[in-house]
Amino acid sequence: MKIIQSFWTGNSTDLKSNYGWFSYKYNWLSWILSCHQLVKFHKDVELYTDRFGYEILITKLQLPYTKVHVVLDDLNDYPSDLWAVSKIKVYQMQTEPFLHIDGDVFVWDSLNEKFRDAAVLTQNLEITASNYAKMWNEISPELIYMPDEMESYHKRPDNFGCNMGVTGGNDIDFFKEYARISIDFLDKNRKAWSKINCLNFNLFFEQVLFYQYAQKREAKIDFLFSEVYNDGYYSGFAEFQDVPDKKYLHLLGAYKKNPAICKAMEVYVMKNYPQYYSKWAVMINEAEGEQNEIEFLTPEMAAELISMFDHELKSKKFSAEHYLLKRDLYTEGLSGYLKSLLGKKEDFNIALLDGLEQTVSELNDEEVFFLEIKEHNVAPGKYQLDDLDQIALGAIEPGILYSEFIAEMLVHFDYDTQEQQDGILTLLNGLLASYIVLKIIAIYK
Repeated sequence: MKIIQSFWTGNSTDLKSNYGWFSYKYNWLSWILSCHQLVKFHKDVELYTDRFGYEILITKLQLPYTKVHVVLDDLNDYPSDLWAVSKIKVYQMQTEPFLHIDGDVFVWDSLNEKFRDAAVLTQNLEITASNYAKMWNEISPELIYMPDEMESYHKRPDNFGCNMGVTGGNDIDFFKEYARISIDFLDKNRKAWSKINCLNFNLFFEQVLFYQYAQKREAKIDFLFSEVYNDGYYSGFAEFQDVPDKKYLHLLGAYKKNPAICKAMEVYVMKNYPQYYSKWAVMINEAEGEQNEIEFLTPEMAAELISMFDHELKSKKFSAEHYLLKRDLYTEGLSGYLKSLLGKKEDFNIALLDGLEQTVSELNDEEVFFLEIKEHNVAPGKYQLDDLDQIALGAIEPGILYSEFIAEMLVHFDYDTQEQQDGILTLLNGLLASYIVLKIIAIYK
């Protein structure tokens, strides 16, 4: 199957449009990562975009698509909030089996192998419960036209929709007819656009209509994930610390607004695609009127910075020069290293990182302790400390072997059986894993 992506800038030529992200910067990082991961595991990856999208993704960022179609400027009579129209128009253009992958989806494996024979597929089935019903009840009274496929949903808006982070298949006729109905649904309601929330309308002319059309046609839908998610509440789609064991991430919805998740994506790109990260940094620095060393990051420089930080960890003397950059490069992927060492039952060193500051706030007449964690180019992260954290970080502060840490921590627990001790060990290992993700500690042999 041909792998395709689409990016419509929605009448905008503003580099700083955030497209739903915490910051516009992360939108462009997402495209870098999504494209590169697709190209890594698939032979042909094509982009459909408009002139401004071409300027950013191809001219400036030089993303390695195998083919680029500049065909979406014709959509400029649609409001930019109707962003899903570009995807549906691109489905309509296809003449051979395809998989469309959203720009906030990242893969660590081929999708072709699993879906080679699928007629129709999407990411997963989603229950459209209270949130969808509320949005539909606000939109539907303003609509001038409703396709027959939406009538059953209109009578009972607590049905299903399809999450379309991945969409495609072999049944081209299905997609052409679905796209025709969807575009018809949009176009015949032009006079209603100014009266409705167009961002919410995307969910209905894309995801809900897709499911309803498949039901009417009695078409079997294959899903990347068998789990049925409820009303947009997703978990397990943003854990960069679990890749490459986790093969698929999708930063949908609130994930885009989460600074820690956005930062994790940035650090992954920085370490694994440093040359493209530099192209991104040049573009961002031009927009912000700034300049820093990340503009010149190369694979060799990244490797050297990681080696320098490893030496600093072992000597327990951190250099202030490029500290956050070195720390980020070193700690990216460290969760996997921890998992490997624990699996092999090997001992290792644990070190408390620099860039941490403990603060105190008052909540309901009680003192609450936080750890502020410095970040590069973004506000510090914040982690609330409980009694266990205070004990654990106190043990780690001077530097400690894992075996010694466990022995020291077990003293603070009551247990009678091996099963209870194993449960405590799982808790402590999980605590270390979270400290690594938060960039509170690092480990080394």
